[in-house]
Amino acid sequence: MTLMTTGARSGAAATRRDRSVVTVLLLMLALVFGPAIGLHVAVNLLGAGPAPDGLVSAVSAEAPRGGRG
Repeated sequence: MTLMTTGARSGAAATRRDRSVVTVLLLMLALVFGPAIGLHVAVNLLGAGPAPDGLVSAVSAEAPRGGRG
């Protein structure tokens, strides 16, 4: 059993298929990483703002006190 095709692909067909594979790969990467990058840029441009009630901000004046005793 072989994984290769029996005939060699012509130059034009190989180039067309390679371009379509690259196009699909770039589209999939954009769909996966695009929203995360967009949110990151938006938060950095607009600023995070104050933390909602019940959430501790990332920078606090004092260290959290541990419950271990």
